[in-house]
Amino acid sequence: MKEDFGAPTNANTPHSSLGHKTRVMINGDDYVKNSLQSTPFDAEWQAYLNNQLWARTWARGVITHQEFSLINMAMLAGMGRMEEFEMHFRIAITRTKPPLAKIRELLLHIGMYCGIPIGRDCFVIARRLLKENKIDLSVLEEKKTGKTKAAVKPVASRKSSKQK
Repeated sequence: MKEDFGAPTNANTPHSSLGHKTRVMINGDDYVKNSLQSTPFDAEWQAYLNNQLWARTWARGVITHQEFSLINMAMLAGMGRMEEFEMHFRIAITRTKPPLAKIRELLLHIGMYCGIPIGRDCFVIARRLLKENKIDLSVLEEKKTGKTKAAVKPVASRKSSKQK
């Protein structure tokens, strides 16, 4: 049976398996498990998020997950929603992994369009999360060829891949 998530969603609507899989891929299993500990009051919200946001937006494949991460950070900073910006910055550096050079460029752009105080807040959050996650910032250093390394990689994962 084909899942039809274009119909109105309510608490009894089954969760799209594609939406759930995408939600876990982006947010992590623990975050999703905690989110799904819903009550009768917010069960419809969880069904709506899973089926509309995750199955009908993030899972469509038109915009890459890296691009969604950048878009979300820009929108959230523009709205001044720094707690959500922080969550999406963490997702970007740990899960979707757009290149650090693009993330930095985005933060510079946010500072221009959203204002210096918002830009400063974004960089404060970025510095803290990059440090907490031990992100190798050497990827931002241009090699003699003039090219930068492609994506965000935690330092620990680089070591483990070299040890193999």
